Amino acid sequence: MPRSLLVSGILGVWLLLCSPSVLAQPVATSSPLQPCPDSPNCELTQRSYETDPDTLFAAAVTALDDLGPADLDVNDDARRAHAVYRVVLIFKDDVHIAVTSEGESGSTLHIRSASRVGHSDLGVNARRVERFFEALESALPEE
Repeated sequence: MPRSLLVSGILGVWLLLCSPSVLAQPVATSSPLQPCPDSPNCELTQRSYETDPDTLFAAAVTALDDLGPADLDVNDDARRAHAVYRVVLIFKDDVHIAVTSEGESGSTLHIRSASRVGHSDLGVNARRVERFFEALESALPEE
């Protein structure tokens, strides 16, 4: 009996990972980042801020670093960064950010977090994006 329970559990996890997501993902329009595939293992969104792009980008890099990436590449001139995070020591997820200027004093932060393999990530990338925005709020200078 325990063996059939184990097989049922493995089959249930496999079905969950391979089934399409029923939750809608936020869609970032006019994003400079690569669009997400039609699988639920990617999160792409953007937020606007009333701060200059260089200040927002510096805070975003600090927030990425605070989340403990395995690797972090920063291009200050383009205001872009790429971080790699490890999940369960064997899976790698990529996070890309870009900051664009909006008007005279505003800017927009674009973020894409995606798993390299698999169909579903069980919400890992959506949670990472939310943790990133929380860390970003802490890293932004108070006005």
